Amino acid sequence: MEHANTEQTFLPGIKEAETSRAVLYNLFATLLARKTDETWLNPHFQKQLQFGLPDSEGKAAVLSALERARKDLGYYQELQLDYDRLFIVPGPNLTFPYESCYTCRNIDGTFGRLWQEPAQDMQRILKEWEIEFAEGWDLIPDHIAVELFFMSELCQRRANAKGPDDGEAIRNWQVNFFHKHLSPWVFEFLNRLEEKAETAFYRGGAKLLYEFLTEEKIDLVLYEEK
Repeated sequence: MEHANTEQTFLPGIKEAETSRAVLYNLFATLLARKTDETWLNPHFQKQLQFGLPDSEGKAAVLSALERARKDLGYYQELQLDYDRLFIVPGPNLTFPYESCYTCRNIDGTFGRLWQEPAQDMQRILKEWEIEFAEGWDLIPDHIAVELFFMSELCQRRANAKGPDDGEAIRNWQVNFFHKHLSPWVFEFLNRLEEKAETAFYRGGAKLLYEFLTEEKIDLVLYEEK
C-alpha cells in the first residue's frame, strides 16, 4: 500500500509539468526542422502560442512576426527565405544546426564535418528508444531539431510513467542527454542564429529558445544535485 500511495502522489504534478515541457520542446523542434508553413499563420494556433509560450522579449517578436506574415504574403515569403539563408544555402548567414560541427571542430577551430561521433551516437539513441519521425523530418540525427524532439519525447514518456522508478529513470536520461548532447553547443548555436537571422521571427525564436533552455539547464542541474 505504501508504494501505491507513492505512485499516486508522484504522477499528478509530474504529468502536467512534463506535458508542458514536451509541448515546448516539440514546438521549438518544429520551428527549426523546416520552413514555416501555413500552420504558423493560423489565428487559432497563434492564440495557442500566446498562452503557451513563456513570456519574454523573444515571444513578443515571434508573435508580432507571425501576425505580420499572416497579413503580408511578401513577409511570409521572407520568413521562408530567411530559413533557407540560415540553414540550407551556403553564404554569410549560414548557421550550422548540427552538434558535430560545434563539438568536433577542426584543429584550426573551424566548424567540424557532419556525421561525426555525436551524429552516430544520436542515431544509436533514436534506434534504442524506437523514435519515429513524421514525414519530412529527413534530418541528420544530431540536427538541433532532432535533439529537441528527443527531449520532447523523454518529457512525454515521463508524463506517462507508470510509477516513481520509471519516472526517475527517464528523468536521469533527460539530465544526462541535456548535458551530453545539448549543453555543450546549443547556446553558441542560438547566439549565432540570433546574430545571423534577418527576420524578427528567427531572432525572437532564437532568444526564446535560449531562455527556455537556460531555465531547463538550471532545473536539471538542481535535480542532479539532489
